[in-house]
Amino acid sequence: MAEKSLIEKLSEVMAEVGYVQKDATNEFHRYRYASAEAVLKKVNAALSERGIAISSHVELVRQDILESADPEKGPRILAVVKLAMDFMDGTESIHAEGLGCGLDSGDKAVMKGNTAALKYLLANEFLISWGDDPEADAKTDEGISRSEVDPTRGEDIPDYPRLNKVISDMHGKRGVRELRQIAAHAQMEGWNEDQLFIWAEENGVKFGNGEKFSEIVRVRDLLKTQRIEASA
Repeated sequence: MAEKSLIEKLSEVMAEVGYVQKDATNEFHRYRYASAEAVLKKVNAALSERGIAISSHVELVRQDILESADPEKGPRILAVVKLAMDFMDGTESIHAEGLGCGLDSGDKAVMKGNTAALKYLLANEFLISWGDDPEADAKTDEGISRSEVDPTRGEDIPDYPRLNKVISDMHGKRGVRELRQIAAHAQMEGWNEDQLFIWAEENGVKFGNGEKFSEIVRVRDLLKTQRIEASA
C-alpha cells in the first residue's frame, strides 16, 4: 500500500480535531473558551499518530509600552508576535503562519502573544471550531460592558476615556467587542484618542452616535487591514 501524502495525513488530522470543547473560564469577563492547551493537546496527538513533526519559529513583530493616564497604574506592554510553523513527515513539508497579540503589565506580553498565535494558527490551519461565532457573541459583549469594572476608568482601554464612556453606555449592545478591537489596533499605531475619533469620523462612523453594527465592523476591518495615517 502506497504511503499517504502529507496532504492526506493533514486532511485526516483536520477531520479528527475539527471541534475542541471549551474547557476554561475567563473569570474577569465571565465567559468560557477553548484554551490553547486543549487545542494543542488534541492537535499534537493527531499529528504524532501520523508521524508528522513540527518546526516553528517566532518573531517579535512589534512591542510597545502603553502608558496609563492613571498615575496609580504602571505602563503595560503590548507585544505582537508572528509564528511560523512547518509540518513535516520526512518527505514533504507545508508552511503556515499566524499572528498573536499579548498585553501584560509584567514580563508576559510576548508569551501571551505567542500562545495566542499558536492557538489560532492551529485553529485556522485545521478549521477548528469551539462551538460559537465571535461576531454573534452578544452575551459576552454584555458581560464585558456590565462587569464590575467600570469601563469609564480605562481598565481595558488605557488613555481612551471617551471611547470607554461609549462602551459603558452601550449596555451590552452589539459592537462592544469590535470597539475594543478598534482601540487595540489604534494603540498599536500609536494614535491618541483624538486621532482615533477623527479617523473614524472620516471613515463614516461617529462613535456613540447610534451607528449600525455593520458600520462599526467595517471600520474595524479597515483599520486591521490598512495602515492609515490619522489626522493630527
